[in-house]
Amino acid sequence: MSVRHLNRQIEDCAREMARQRRGALALVSQEQQAVREQVEGIPMPVLLGIAFISGFLTERLFHYPNTSQLIRLAIAYRAL
Repeated sequence: MSVRHLNRQIEDCAREMARQRRGALALVSQEQQAVREQVEGIPMPVLLGIAFISGFLTERLFHYPNTSQLIRLAIAYRAL
């Protein structure tokens, strides 16, 4: 193989990677738009209520000894 042939292959691969990247970015953009449209249909008081209840439940679960130990263990393993 000549150097020109290898350079051509590298350029072709670079173009293909750029095409795939553009496609992936387009898919992510479509998904983000779909999520935005779905969330816009939920009233703000409902979202705030769900956030409040989730925070309250998390707080309650964290105070149980077994749950607290599991959460701390998960955080320690994640830090590794």
